[in-house]
Amino acid sequence: MMGPLNGIRVLTVENFISAPLATMWLADAGADVVKVEIPGVGDSSRGVQPSRERDGDHRSLSFMRANRNKRSIELDLKGDADRERFDQLLQSADIFIENLRPSALAGLRLTYDDVKKVNPSIIYGAISGFGLPEFNSGDMPYQPALDVVAQAMGGLMYRPEGADKAPVYPGFPLADIFASANLQSAIYQALFHRERTGEGACIDISMLDGVVAFNELALIMRSALEQDASPGMHGLAAPFGSLPTRDGHIVVAVLGEAVWERFTAAMNKPEITQLPQFASGVLRHQHLAELEEHIHDWIDDLTTEQALEQLAAHGVPAGPVLSMDQVLELDNLHERGMIVTMDDPVWGPTRMAGNPLHSSLMEKIPMSPAPHLGADSADILADWIHEADDAR
Repeated sequence: MMGPLNGIRVLTVENFISAPLATMWLADAGADVVKVEIPGVGDSSRGVQPSRERDGDHRSLSFMRANRNKRSIELDLKGDADRERFDQLLQSADIFIENLRPSALAGLRLTYDDVKKVNPSIIYGAISGFGLPEFNSGDMPYQPALDVVAQAMGGLMYRPEGADKAPVYPGFPLADIFASANLQSAIYQALFHRERTGEGACIDISMLDGVVAFNELALIMRSALEQDASPGMHGLAAPFGSLPTRDGHIVVAVLGEAVWERFTAAMNKPEITQLPQFASGVLRHQHLAELEEHIHDWIDDLTTEQALEQLAAHGVPAGPVLSMDQVLELDNLHERGMIVTMDDPVWGPTRMAGNPLHSSLMEKIPMSPAPHLGADSADILADWIHEADDAR
């Protein structure tokens, strides 16, 4: 199947997760994504454990998860011959993406100005901790940052349950993944803009910006109400979160008074809607201990299935809390292609997350495993700049 980005060429100098996820999603959509890697070294995630070996081939699980459907070329950007090839590839590219340390870009001649001189209509996409130096004042753009740094500086580590005692890392690379999603979104904007005007664009994605966008409720509560959102809870609604059942846990999302009335009806406690301490989500949040007594009177003797049936009958948003084993077996995710099986040459058949964008243009996403280091060098040079093997 020809994806919606068939014919779009993406050249990327990337490491770890943030940019690689974005370029993988573009590759899923049919773009020809060429990953430029340091000879003999490659993307830093190739060396991250755990890894496996088969017939002398080492494969990192971390590299697998963000590099399917791409091609790899080894180029030494500090060497004259490979730099010339890189610039020729750049001239043929529609999009250039990088997530290197901003302080390293000038030395590698990979700033927006450098790249634009080679290809004036290029769409340039950058992910960094705090934004590109040429568009942001001060020293922050030069500071090294990984996901956890952005989460910490955006206030997110005071949001998980238990963070009233000490900051808590939630355990997943939210800043990386949201930066990838933001970059992908901005690239589609830029492609549409270039289609109409012929102009390229510079996309400057900051991981810290994305964390603040994620944390917007806590931010506006602090600003407007001078209150801190309670760790692990929705600051403007209650009940909102997990509840224990007889055999597991469910979550409920009681946001707004209409849902509150339906929730009390599901508990067969409509009379508590008249209590003044439960008159709004904020008040219910403030009197949560008393509210939980009413909830436990209702739910403690119910199984997860029984509780969800009663809530569904009254139109209350709710669902089971699933383990990862249960997530991996969820039929809906398999039907939607959100859990896919990749037949990796070293790891064998491995289930991994699919592409979260679903449309009639993305009905059959191709699946090729993450590339071996430099495996496609000859083909890429032949396809993009018509350089034959005997010319090298």
